[in-house]
Amino acid sequence: MVEPQQFGRGAGFAAGAASGSVQRKLRKMSRHPEEPRVFSQAKILLPIGLLMSLVLTPTMYFPIRDYVEGQTDDIFSIIMPGVATFMGYLFIAHGLFRRFGVDRDKIWTRFGKLFYREVRFDQLDRLDTGVHRFKLYSGKTLVNLDYNRFDYSLAYIRLLEELQYRRFELQGVSIDDPDWDETAQGFRNTFAAKVHRSHRAFYDDHPEELERLNALVQPPMSYIN
Repeated sequence: MVEPQQFGRGAGFAAGAASGSVQRKLRKMSRHPEEPRVFSQAKILLPIGLLMSLVLTPTMYFPIRDYVEGQTDDIFSIIMPGVATFMGYLFIAHGLFRRFGVDRDKIWTRFGKLFYREVRFDQLDRLDTGVHRFKLYSGKTLVNLDYNRFDYSLAYIRLLEELQYRRFELQGVSIDDPDWDETAQGFRNTFAAKVHRSHRAFYDDHPEELERLNALVQPPMSYIN
């Protein structure tokens, strides 16, 4: 039986804070866990992309010249450096145009004006897991929540709130499955722990918000579905 996890003031997560990927350590945290956020990887991708494109673009002249003049018939002498050069420009494009975000109503992602996807929390019908991410579905629409890259604390709060009054599929466990309640409690504990770990100082200074977080970890008396 999975019991609701409770959080206290000053409760530390030293191991979680000391370890983790470079992306996690570079995350910009919100001052309030329920602050709407817009995320970008421009600070990482633009310098890398600019460096790659500036270095590799001029060097493309030489393999192209050698192939055209017949000094080599190896097409991969063009393809391989071409792919590397393309990756530099792709990093630049992602840095300039790729954005991710979350607010009270939805989690979303876009790439300039080429595409936009969102999943509204009140229309979420399935949640799955991937490598360092949660997958949120509304029908056939999928938006990834990459928790190593960005501070998605507001999304965790909203998921906890949704689990207070309705059921939805969790990691392949349907709402009619006898194991759903235990699975849901495991996710509640996980979501709340991620919020508390990321905003421990905030909850130490705001005991009323800590009390609310602990209340959201508890299972509800009933659901609407």
